[in-house]
Amino acid sequence: MSDTSVSISPEDIQPTVLPDAFIRKLNTLSLPRYNQLPNVTLYRDQVIEYIELWMEPLSICVEQPVITPSMINNYVKVGLVPAPVKKQYGREQIARLISICIFKQVLPIAAVQALFNIQRLSYDAPTAFDYVIDQLEASIRAAFSIEQVPVPDTAHQVTRESLLVRSAVSSFVSKAYLMSYLKFNGFK
Repeated sequence: MSDTSVSISPEDIQPTVLPDAFIRKLNTLSLPRYNQLPNVTLYRDQVIEYIELWMEPLSICVEQPVITPSMINNYVKVGLVPAPVKKQYGREQIARLISICIFKQVLPIAAVQALFNIQRLSYDAPTAFDYVIDQLEASIRAAFSIEQVPVPDTAHQVTRESLLVRSAVSSFVSKAYLMSYLKFNGFK
């Protein structure tokens, strides 16, 4: 039996790493909490611009476009986001849209709706959003760290609801980690 396979060289199996600047950017990522979101109402185009800016540090990790006018209209139509008042969106709506942009990367919209409904049973909007962001930052730091770092649960009280949200955030970060490395290595 003859072996016609190509020999593997040491260069073929050397690990590839993401650029240090990218790793530093993610490890120092500081995303706004609920009370840091705009406290004035914004028109839809302003909301889109704000969310795109907010999501920019994660742009290599997420499917594009992150948000469009028709996406916002659909989220309002299915009840994921309350309807705008006089065509303007407030802090709670912006927080919801940001959460949707994260969760839709790994969950179908119907599952995002179910997750919001479950989360609403235990948490008000500011607490729920801040928990998502706390878990997102901690999970990103753990995933993109050289050392193996456990992800602390930042919930004031760990509940089934908080564990579901934590799982969704962890899924997003796992996908982000994988896609970052694949894109760095030429995957389109």
